[in-house]
Amino acid sequence: MLQELLPGISFSPSAAFVCLALAIFLSFVLKNILQYGSSVAVARLVRQFANGLRKLIFRRYLTFGKIFFDKNNAGHLHGVVISTVEKLVTRLSDLHYFFAGAFTLIAYLGIMMYISVKLTAALIFLLPVLNLSLAWIIPRVRRASASFSEAQGAMSKALFNALSCIPLIKAYCGEEQESEIFGRKSDEVARFEFGMDRNVLIVLPLQEVIMLGLVLLLVSVMAFIVARQGTARLPGFLVYFYVLRRAASSFSVVSHIKATLSAITGPLDELDGIFDDSGKHFVPSGQEEFPGLKSLIEFKAVDFSYADGPRILKRVSFSVERGQMTAIVGPSGTGKSTIASLLSRFYDSAPGCIMIDGRDIRSFTLKSLRRHMALVSQDTSLFNDSLRVNITYGLRPVPTDEALDTAVRKARLTDFVSRLPDGFETVIGDRGVQLSGGEKQRVSIARALLKGSDVLILDEATSALDTKTEQLIQEALDEMIGGKTAVVIAHRLSTIRKAHKILVVEGGEIVEEGSLSKLLEMRGRFHQYWEAQKFF
Repeated sequence: MLQELLPGISFSPSAAFVCLALAIFLSFVLKNILQYGSSVAVARLVRQFANGLRKLIFRRYLTFGKIFFDKNNAGHLHGVVISTVEKLVTRLSDLHYFFAGAFTLIAYLGIMMYISVKLTAALIFLLPVLNLSLAWIIPRVRRASASFSEAQGAMSKALFNALSCIPLIKAYCGEEQESEIFGRKSDEVARFEFGMDRNVLIVLPLQEVIMLGLVLLLVSVMAFIVARQGTARLPGFLVYFYVLRRAASSFSVVSHIKATLSAITGPLDELDGIFDDSGKHFVPSGQEEFPGLKSLIEFKAVDFSYADGPRILKRVSFSVERGQMTAIVGPSGTGKSTIASLLSRFYDSAPGCIMIDGRDIRSFTLKSLRRHMALVSQDTSLFNDSLRVNITYGLRPVPTDEALDTAVRKARLTDFVSRLPDGFETVIGDRGVQLSGGEKQRVSIARALLKGSDVLILDEATSALDTKTEQLIQEALDEMIGGKTAVVIAHRLSTIRKAHKILVVEGGEIVEEGSLSKLLEMRGRFHQYWEAQKFF
């Protein structure tokens, strides 16, 4: 053979063997190099896709309105970013086997057509039988995939609920109860996942059995032809049979991919729910830059309800003058915090209901509006990061050490920081678990001081604190307000003695309005609250 390929060159048997062995070895090495390169290229594309999809989902989350997060469990949303994406890309990574199998199958069919057009045409005519074998499997895989995604979401929710309420679980000895709840959810996930895998894994054996039947049928036809026409075509049939066996495995890979793609129905439905705009409660940004408050904030007959729930605010009207403190008091659940959220545009208001200096609040960009507002609430949001990161979060450029020290001093945090092992670099734990309630709120105050906003929103900033801590925080708040425009939602009425105007809210409506002295003289609802808190 080598002599034919290279005429004029003589080869001894040993040299021919060495050349042939070397050619086989080099072809084997080349095949593995190409296979490795193909696998690495596919892996790189899949991981890039997963990385891009995770970032896209996260950016998508950040555009949703606060109502969406009020209604959805954080554990489930976390699971979509991590588990759903991973499951999707794991299945999609099998696609390169599909393309490799498809191209190989085309090559084999070309060889088979060259040997025998009639046999190959008969085989192609019989191939739909293999597809029919998947008709009852694919729908089952899709149903199992959808059920699996739903069960996995429920498991993520149970896990998040338990881990976020560890003190409650331990205080009420709920370890066994939570373990049973999570165990049931996990068992359900395992059951659906196994059912999905079981249906996917049956595809290859079933395809091979059917393919074997077709091969045996073709062998019988070949034997009949050989018996009728002699052995002249026998070598061609032997090659045809070999190629057919190789093509059978390639066709099985192509068929198996259908079941694999059906298994990602659930993850795709999850992602479709994220990228569908319905139910996301977007808060649209305006087009104008907010220059800062010049004179007046006005609420004009504001009505509000959460999604399809009952009305929280009922035609609420009041004004907030620049440089003055406006206090809002009343029982829990009457809409006080909703007013603060609407002013911060966490929720969207109806057009023309909230005006700033005569302009609709919706006309300003969200970033420019919130840049001029600072929020201090009872439920302080803190990251599991250093104290420095939490105090300076979102501030650009990053405040200098001098500015940070000044804010900390005004927030009455200097002594606390000096006691920390690593000072400002101390990690404060998940949601600031290593801080007391008063320390958390003083961190929030320091953050607001550094922001330097001209409109302050204080939502129950001193509630549920002991008297000494409340006094420290009140001193910090008084220094922070310092002639700025402030909307103060208060539970303890002693914190609003300096308010220029007090609004009494009940049942989503303003029932009284006036200064402290005026409301006390009226001896109405505010007077009753004041008398009830005299022991403070």
